[in-house]
Amino acid sequence: MTTTANVRRRHPRPQFVRDADLALILDGEWTFAGDPFNVGLLQSYERKLPDAHWKIRVPFSHQTKASGLSDTQQYNVVWYSRSVPLRSLPRSDRSNHSERGRYLLHFGAVDYEASVWVNGQLVGSHVGGHTSFSLDFTEQVNELLSPAKPNLEGSLLIAVRAQDAPRDMSQPRGKQYWKQTANGDSLPESIFYTPTTGIWQTVWIECVPTTYMSRATIAPDVDAGTVQVDVDINFEYLDPLVSRKPFFVECVVKLAEHEECSTRAPVSQETSSCSMTLSVRQSGRHPAATARARMVTPGVLPPEVNRDAWDNGLALWSPEHPQLYDLTLKLTMAGEADKVCDRVDSYFGMRKVSIDSQGRFCLNNRVYFQKLLLDQGYWPESGMTAPTPDAFEVDIMQAKAMGFNGVRKHQKVEASRFLYDADRLGFLVWGEMANAYEFSSRYVERFTREWMEAVRRDVSHPSIVAWVPINESWGVPALNTSAHQRSHLAALYHLTKSLDPTRPVVDNDGWQHVYTDMITVHDYRDAETLERAFATRDAATAERVVGYPVVLPPLSGQQAATLMTQKLPILCTEFGGLGLRVDNVSKTEGGVAWGYANASSQDDFLRQFEQQVRALVKHGVVQGFCYTQLADVEQEVNGLLTADRKFKLDPNKVKAILDSVRPLP
Repeated sequence: MTTTANVRRRHPRPQFVRDADLALILDGEWTFAGDPFNVGLLQSYERKLPDAHWKIRVPFSHQTKASGLSDTQQYNVVWYSRSVPLRSLPRSDRSNHSERGRYLLHFGAVDYEASVWVNGQLVGSHVGGHTSFSLDFTEQVNELLSPAKPNLEGSLLIAVRAQDAPRDMSQPRGKQYWKQTANGDSLPESIFYTPTTGIWQTVWIECVPTTYMSRATIAPDVDAGTVQVDVDINFEYLDPLVSRKPFFVECVVKLAEHEECSTRAPVSQETSSCSMTLSVRQSGRHPAATARARMVTPGVLPPEVNRDAWDNGLALWSPEHPQLYDLTLKLTMAGEADKVCDRVDSYFGMRKVSIDSQGRFCLNNRVYFQKLLLDQGYWPESGMTAPTPDAFEVDIMQAKAMGFNGVRKHQKVEASRFLYDADRLGFLVWGEMANAYEFSSRYVERFTREWMEAVRRDVSHPSIVAWVPINESWGVPALNTSAHQRSHLAALYHLTKSLDPTRPVVDNDGWQHVYTDMITVHDYRDAETLERAFATRDAATAERVVGYPVVLPPLSGQQAATLMTQKLPILCTEFGGLGLRVDNVSKTEGGVAWGYANASSQDDFLRQFEQQVRALVKHGVVQGFCYTQLADVEQEVNGLLTADRKFKLDPNKVKAILDSVRPLP
């Protein structure tokens, strides 16, 4: 099997792909019921939904038009069900100890708490509205295949109960608004949007071998010219008769179909894992002919000269040259001619993110200026769910057409397909968690667990260049006086660094930094004020934005803060927000259309935009910026695109402004 880019683009988990025939996508029509009085468990909705039910189009939430319901009623509990014929299940011919292998039911995301039944039997649950999870339902399949009474014409009834408390402020929710009308309908306003309840990302079934690889973490090292691959293996269902046989993982790395390197490492059954390091650096000055052909761009210097694409035997990943290496993993068992038990295709980018001694952000050891957009990840008819398979690509390519090289994916853990498109198209991403709005021990437990899941899932994507657990002190409102909340913020920083030491972590984007690798500031003031605020490092870090200090001073009796003495990059990660209404802007009822400032025309918009950008970079203090925002969202009309992703402005004029900006070295 060769995993092409097209196969990956269709796959719900593009960086960990088995044979496409082993996956069954369950998006489409399901049965749906609200459960406003929480009687579903008592009345066995997991076996049969009530007569008062509707049809819903998964993965779109019931609040959206794309779901077929457009029901903005806020239910604390909702139910889904779908029947899957047994004969439609994918089947593995690599299963090593059973005819059909194991069956996993994958959910991209269910907001917020999910419980799942198959044929009336609970198979598992998950808490966290933005992260993926998988459940094994093989036993329910085997019951239909019982030798005593096989039922090949049988079916599996999948039932999902989703609980989402709309006014629980300790629940990580991001921009989903908790305010409601008297009738219980959602009421978005200001910077908050229509909430999302229940299933909102792809649901799919995968057939895997009895013993299978469950995760691969890929960490490139540009300086060493190596890549480290850590693989987790599930031995839970291993036949005791073969449990003593050694297992190995074989790893092959290719660049444009040209094999670069390979290795084979033993698997530890004690830790159910395997780790290997491969040298991917080529000898000689030139890439292989097949790889070189992919690196050559008309009008650009050859890759051997343009060292952003090829340097010291490595094909480097960047927004300008998003080179990806293919990686194949095979789990083999000794004996039986080293039988292949499982195979997974993946990829990675040779990319390094660092901060140099002068406090400058670097990509692949070269100073790199980030020109980012704030991306809320909402669409007018589908909410938080991408409306079409190519929606992510449209967003990325339109942003690049305007001269931007990345996004802050704001208050949302986006679907894996978005990160794959960012990887293959060359687009920087700041990975950010959806925040809560109330601090408590319950919040700390919920938030920390889900954030760890998000980082672990997405850590191998080259496009991600920074982690942002908290935005604007949301969930930690008493940082000025609370040592407790400061400890939580510092703990999130150190936890993230322990999970991924290769990327910078921004503890609290916008202001009130405690521990951070980059000092980030949100400032929506006019160009004249921006120029003054970012004239010097001292001015930028001493500024109080909307009443908050950029860097928190130490609390009485605590050790003095160290951030002010360090050379950290300073970035303005929210600014602009210019509102410009056009005829085809969509707006949600109840929300008053607004922007942080207003532009009277396209020319006025471009004038203000250019003034603000130039003001930020004039004195060389700012090492990157993030403009608010990519697209209009409901009542917000401050996007460079309309809500349905049409350009409000000539993209070439926006790009000319960004291209003309040359930050001081």
